[in-house]
Amino acid sequence: MRLRALPLAAVLAMAATQLGGCVAAAALVPLAAGGTMVGKRAGGTKGTAGQTAAAPGAPVGEVAVGEVTVGRGVAVPPPDIAPPVEDEPEQPGPVDPPALSAAAILPQAEVQDDGYAAMTAFVLAAAEAPKGKKERRSALLDQKSLAGVPRMTDCAGQRGALLVDLDPGEKPFDLTDPPAPAPGLADRLRAIRGTGTAVVWIATLPESASRDLANLLAATGLDPLGIDGMLLLRGRETRKQELLNRAGEDWCVLAIAGDRKADFDEVFDYLRNPDGPVALALEQHIGAGWFLVPPPIR
Repeated sequence: MRLRALPLAAVLAMAATQLGGCVAAAALVPLAAGGTMVGKRAGGTKGTAGQTAAAPGAPVGEVAVGEVTVGRGVAVPPPDIAPPVEDEPEQPGPVDPPALSAAAILPQAEVQDDGYAAMTAFVLAAAEAPKGKKERRSALLDQKSLAGVPRMTDCAGQRGALLVDLDPGEKPFDLTDPPAPAPGLADRLRAIRGTGTAVVWIATLPESASRDLANLLAATGLDPLGIDGMLLLRGRETRKQELLNRAGEDWCVLAIAGDRKADFDEVFDYLRNPDGPVALALEQHIGAGWFLVPPPIR
């Protein structure tokens, strides 16, 4: 839109209404000395966007509506004409890879000690030991040696096995209680089976309960393929020691895991002196074949 040239007096009057006192006078002196208000400069040219550009030699002090000439012939465009200055995008620097926690590198069973770590390490080491150079010892006590110095039985050529006791304390295992497997135990048992070592579950339940127990072990993930062995009461058997005695017939028992010492041998229930020489001789096997662990199924 073209703007009509205004008389200088009119411009001064308009400015005076916006500025007061000395401020108005100081601001209007250059205007009075410079000339008149114009809509288009004499001798000027239009820019590409219809804006008025100052021609060389434009009179100093000329003022146009929408554009102000400051100093000698330097035109300052209004703020809405100047293109916005965009900040250059910040170049991303090198990014360090996220730190991996131990849980992301190792299986959970290796990160957190769930009570079965020592047992697993012992069985894995025993399974890797050379079988032809040295006769292997079982984790089962020789019952005849209990009259003197207790000793372990020798293994023949049987397959190595880990016995895992299911009975909580002195009570028989309850098949009707909703099962909750010990965290991480399934992974540990998988590693043990990978060495060719058998996992054998022991409980003071009748053999008629073997199918129900197998289904429960599969449901908990502790024996998902149903390949583990079981030691349950037969016929007139009533004691867990009878199950342990039978274990030596079929396997070389590398380790026994239970939540009480009598799970390793019932002699612990009949010690007259818990601090006597027999007790001390038995204690040396705890952590080296016998392992006190939380119940595998709670």
